[in-house]
Amino acid sequence: MRKSPMAWRRSAQRLLLVAVLALVAGGADCSGRYMITNAENLYSYERPFTDAAADQVRKDADDLCRRRGRVAIQVSNVCEPTRCFTNFQCVSKDELPMIVR
Repeated sequence: MRKSPMAWRRSAQRLLLVAVLALVAGGADCSGRYMITNAENLYSYERPFTDAAADQVRKDADDLCRRRGRVAIQVSNVCEPTRCFTNFQCVSKDELPMIVR
């Protein structure tokens, strides 16, 4: 099932809003949980600029999406010298071929 142009526009607007919120929100949580916000099927993380933190947020997004019967795809990753802002979106397996093009 294909999304209508309006649905894609709403998804893009949500992604932009979450990205802005991620940039405005403060430092990452010191406990090792880096999620700062989520909106429907979009998860945003602020994390240290390390491979271990990148692996941890990928696993967290995969787990959250799997619970919903979906697959996590990384939609953005913006890094500074000490931290990164990463967004993942949960999509159905049927949507994957359309997104990967």
